[in-house]
Amino acid sequence: MVNAEEHFRRGRVIPRCKLPPKDAVNYYMDAVNRGYLADLSAVMQARLQLSQKYGYQLPELVPGQWLHKMFVNRKDPFQIWFGLEPGWVVSLADRCILKPTDAEVKQYFSGQN
Repeated sequence: MVNAEEHFRRGRVIPRCKLPPKDAVNYYMDAVNRGYLADLSAVMQARLQLSQKYGYQLPELVPGQWLHKMFVNRKDPFQIWFGLEPGWVVSLADRCILKPTDAEVKQYFSGQN
């Protein structure tokens, strides 16, 4: 999934992201690595510790401002690309996103099998 444009040109459905292999789960759950499976509060704490170590100040995050939204906005672990849900088809020719309407298809891609 490195080349998203190639995937979209083929007209394939966006698959669900698989969880990492067992030997890599700890890496992706570690807040120091900013893993996508890590707890958000632990990531913020690790970010603060790093700023103290290297002597810089973190920007003030005020709820409601764009910077706060950027830092707390997270990708779902089952998404491959941020903002694009599994089960959708991106049509580059028509410049649109096709979303499934069938309940069974939605259930399959949401992981509630």
